[in-house]
Amino acid sequence: MTRQAMGAPQLIATCWTTAGDVRPDRPDNLGRFPLDQRIEAAARAGYAGTGFWLGDLIAWEESGRDYGSLRRLLDDAGQRIVELEFLADWFATGERRSRSDAARAELFRAADALGARHIKVMPPFLPGDPAGDDLAGEFAALCAQAAEHGLLIGLEMLPFSMLPNLGSALEMVTAADARNGGLLVDIWHVMRSGGTMEEVAQLPPRFVIAAELCDAMTAMQGEITEDTMRHRKLCGEGEFDVPGFIRAMSRAGYDGPYGVEILSDDFRQLPLRQAAVRSFESSAAQF
Repeated sequence: MTRQAMGAPQLIATCWTTAGDVRPDRPDNLGRFPLDQRIEAAARAGYAGTGFWLGDLIAWEESGRDYGSLRRLLDDAGQRIVELEFLADWFATGERRSRSDAARAELFRAADALGARHIKVMPPFLPGDPAGDDLAGEFAALCAQAAEHGLLIGLEMLPFSMLPNLGSALEMVTAADARNGGLLVDIWHVMRSGGTMEEVAQLPPRFVIAAELCDAMTAMQGEITEDTMRHRKLCGEGEFDVPGFIRAMSRAGYDGPYGVEILSDDFRQLPLRQAAVRSFESSAAQF
């Protein structure tokens, strides 16, 4: 079913790359294609792994199927790497924390059943959210719980968050000092935060959990939140130095998988199989 080759880069079809015409920041953010078709399309294109959005996993079970059947689909397709996303407000209090804890428990349950490698987590976004040692302590506690499930925790640095660059995000995960916790380094966020390839290359390898690829034009289109959701491009079709980013990650000692995350108005209109093939081939060509 797959066309993975020996020595090929280990690429993950992140959930939004195979979700179809849907945006993660909209209330109706369930994938437009069934999960079984998305797994098959990713495998046939050459992906080594598949990413899942928590909402899609909940919908899968609500349709009368269980995670065991989903695991069998992954195994049959040769999808060896599973990414889950995302967990927000893991540091919060009150109702936000209650919702986050429920999501955490469900992600852990899904991870156990699917054999997930890592969970992507979001940074704080509000000025009143925990910072410094308080935030690092919450991250360390999250990682300790995740370790009980054999999971890595990857914090995604976002330039429009309270951890807006590699330096601030690295400072937090370093303070937490969790063996299974660190950064998920996305080229889009690195470039839009003003980061450099040299900064990427200097990241301590123990604090790099995962990485993501896409491309874009150097000049941002509109507000940053709209730019990130609407105007990313397939690797090689924009102005980012994607091969340079991969080399910098290698210099940092990273040898793990790369997620491919294409958030684009144009890309969302593609048929599923075409989206999987084009995203895989354009990304694999950067290595």
